[in-house]
Amino acid sequence: MKAERIQTLTGILAIVCGVLALSTGRWIMGGIIIMLAFGMFWNRGFGNINERSIYENEINSDLTIPEIYERIKDLDTPLGRAWIGEHKAYPGESIIFGPSNFKDVVVISKKGSKLNIKHITLLDNIIRDSSEEYRFQNLISTDDANVTYENYSKFAGYKLASVMMIRHLREMLEKMNVDSNFMFPESTDLYNFYYHNSNEGWFKNGDGDEILRVENMYHPFAAALYNSDGEEMASVKARKLNARGEPVHSEGFELYANGEPYAEILPIKERGKEGFIAKTEDGEFKLNLFPACRRANIACNYTITKGEELKAVIGGSSRIVFRDGDISQNDEILSYDDDYLVLYAMLEIFIISVHGRFLK
Repeated sequence: MKAERIQTLTGILAIVCGVLALSTGRWIMGGIIIMLAFGMFWNRGFGNINERSIYENEINSDLTIPEIYERIKDLDTPLGRAWIGEHKAYPGESIIFGPSNFKDVVVISKKGSKLNIKHITLLDNIIRDSSEEYRFQNLISTDDANVTYENYSKFAGYKLASVMMIRHLREMLEKMNVDSNFMFPESTDLYNFYYHNSNEGWFKNGDGDEILRVENMYHPFAAALYNSDGEEMASVKARKLNARGEPVHSEGFELYANGEPYAEILPIKERGKEGFIAKTEDGEFKLNLFPACRRANIACNYTITKGEELKAVIGGSSRIVFRDGDISQNDEILSYDDDYLVLYAMLEIFIISVHGRFLK
């Protein structure tokens, strides 16, 4: 929040300087300054904080931290159940989830009439009693850890899980704010974890077991999954290629299961939304883009929903550079319902293949 205010103030000052330069006839300088100011606001995002940030949300509320804690303390999450501590930036008590092994913490704090929900990894900001110190044992130092594909994927998975928690905790607190009898569910955002990297070529589960072999590229476009016997389980083919042999996205794609047509994949054409719709025999699945999760260097982030139900979250990057100079495509899936796991995997491979056009 503090960094955002500084960025906003800097942008406003830049606009003022640009206008002053224009008023004195310094057209080129003024134009450059205003363009830089616009870039600052574009990078920060527009709208309120809930629309701008995936790492921090807030709501106006008369609810107190003790009131919320009593209602939320038995909620199971990927970061465990809540406990009470303090955050240096906020007065009084805070509700804390975590940390994960990779130092992920989600904190609910209150200042004035605003409830703030944020993801942090700087654990020095958490004030806790000695009785809670056990939670901070066995943490993985990202500076010293061996950065394997599996470790990196789990690190990125916790970042995705944390930003989804922030969104859903805010939604639940908004409901509680309106209805004091709102019942919290037993759990939120608990998931089964899967990942893939291009150098090993396998879609794996959280234990590292090889589930499906992956083949994908952008040019020529290919995206397919095979079982351990080499039999094709699913694939996506472009309906139309341009003169360079690249898919024409507006024409859509065909998804095949066991060699048979299963779905068509079309770009979402709703104003202000970006993503794809997969119209399958089992219903319509939407892939909705959400902002890049820079803390994990993943930018191809999408939720997969069926109707109003969130089925999975996928995220990836076409190009991750590991310490030894190894470069790999890397992607993760948080699955909330494994009934459609092969479909999630195929959609993730499709998305990362489509974004492969940015790989130089």
